[in-house]
Amino acid sequence: MPKSKHRRHGRSRPRAHQTHAPERKPDPSPAWVPTTGGLLLVLGVAVILLGYLPAVQSVTTTWVWPGGNWGLLLGFALLSVGFAILTRWR
Repeated sequence: MPKSKHRRHGRSRPRAHQTHAPERKPDPSPAWVPTTGGLLLVLGVAVILLGYLPAVQSVTTTWVWPGGNWGLLLGFALLSVGFAILTRWR
């Protein structure tokens, strides 16, 4: 009896659930993402350092809330937002 042409000589064909979808390259991020993220990181460090200047501390210690810690709070907030934006950079 002749052999049919569709035989694979012992090799099995991968099933649909075993194959992976072709990898798609992600779209590049817009130009504002690294610029904004880097600017927020630099600005956050600058605000933290600015909060330790004696002239600035003498003014902010009289504030009710957050007192003399405004530089740390605002600086870390800017650093956090900058880092969150930079995680989207491709």
